[in-house]
Amino acid sequence: MGKQVIIVGGGATGVSLFSRLSRVAGISTISLIDPNPVGLGTAFGTTDPLLLCNTSVDVTSMDPDGESDLLGYLAARGWPVHRDDFVPRYLIGQYCRERFLERRREAEQAGVRVRHYLTRARSMSPVGTEGYSVELADGRRITGTDVFLCLGLDRPVIPDVVRPHLGNPALATSAYPVEDLSRLSENSRVLILGSKLAAIDAALVLARSRHRVVMASGSGALPAVRTRLRRPKAPRLDTSAWKALSPDSPSLDQEVTRLLLTAVAQAANGTALRSQTSSAARSAERLAEELEIAMTGRAHWQDTIAEIIQVVNHISAGWRHTTRSAVLNRYRHLVARYISAIPVRNARLLLGHLTDGTLSVVPGIPQSVTPVADGKGWQVSWEGSTAERFDHIVCATGYHKPEIGWLPDGTLRLDGAAGTEIDLRVSDELRVCDPLTGDPERIWVLGAASHRRMAIVNYLNTAAHQSKAVAARFDVANSETTSPAGRLT
Repeated sequence: MGKQVIIVGGGATGVSLFSRLSRVAGISTISLIDPNPVGLGTAFGTTDPLLLCNTSVDVTSMDPDGESDLLGYLAARGWPVHRDDFVPRYLIGQYCRERFLERRREAEQAGVRVRHYLTRARSMSPVGTEGYSVELADGRRITGTDVFLCLGLDRPVIPDVVRPHLGNPALATSAYPVEDLSRLSENSRVLILGSKLAAIDAALVLARSRHRVVMASGSGALPAVRTRLRRPKAPRLDTSAWKALSPDSPSLDQEVTRLLLTAVAQAANGTALRSQTSSAARSAERLAEELEIAMTGRAHWQDTIAEIIQVVNHISAGWRHTTRSAVLNRYRHLVARYISAIPVRNARLLLGHLTDGTLSVVPGIPQSVTPVADGKGWQVSWEGSTAERFDHIVCATGYHKPEIGWLPDGTLRLDGAAGTEIDLRVSDELRVCDPLTGDPERIWVLGAASHRRMAIVNYLNTAAHQSKAVAARFDVANSETTSPAGRLT
């Protein structure tokens, strides 16, 4: 009997991996576990054409090499696209869905059985000679010889100030699905907690319907503006200098800053970074200035981003998880503003709403949130200011990374629930390691689930590189002898 593969997670990462594994010899069954239709996860499952992908066609592809596979897909269907374009996110969902169905047909014609379980995976554990048993949320169990964890970002971060009010119908714990926001009563006053990508999606949807919107976050800062995110034709970064970085060096921050500024200056033919960005204090003024910089071709920093992501992921892969997290936390502002920059079209729309008064952005998280007496809305107070009335609150403060951990009884928890006591170790091949021996299991982590090994994982190009490498390694490992528990001998 051939290998029985289980893929937990059917979003873009899961489809990217499935497309590779479906063509590997020696597999008899591939089971996918996801409560949504395969390919239509949180990021790309929307149907609203207003929502754009904030990465260009060039890097939003399930094949990391050569011409973008997404570009070919869209061009074949009559879309007039360029590698630099930011396309509606529903098109990425369609692309993932169709690629899955194509590869599924090929696999089934080759004799591979493909199954989709419309539920979540809770936990897994080794079982005898069968490999691993995965417990599903509906109580069923399925077994497989190899498990690939492609869990996405679907657990929203809930600010403490609104946590006591969970379940209130005037509180949305996530900006998605945005279709829910479209059902609000006309002319509502809405508070969005957050000012980054999910918050911007919510603001655009609500402002389109002429709701009055306030975005609030600790920084009150919007992302930078870009016209493209593409792979460079030739490397610009001094990779030897980046590889020489030590996470324990007291001068690490200065060295990283120097390398970043050098890369940006090279992309800009020596133009200083300060002339490529705005230092305005007010959100509307800064957005307007950075929109104009991008539109006039002076945002040269954007042409270093794709290469910086790849290099940072590569050089930090061997660092301790806690060290990598601490370093990244110091650069949180740069990641939020520049790596997660927004397309010009979104910047224009936001600026229009800021200008006409439909939208405002304020720094600071509310000090208190209290339901009003009639149960229809909120009284919201900031420190040092009077209370304001809002009809609805939307949490858009990000998502928890997938938390996977060993329980003392040898069970691997997959749902992020409390109780994991043994830290998860991941090998350089993205394989989960036995907590006692350190030996690699036949369990792989990809995409957002690989955050203990990779710095920047919420990026399809990263997942596509991982899928290619993991499928190749699996192909090799498939030819090796396995012990009764499914582990390599």
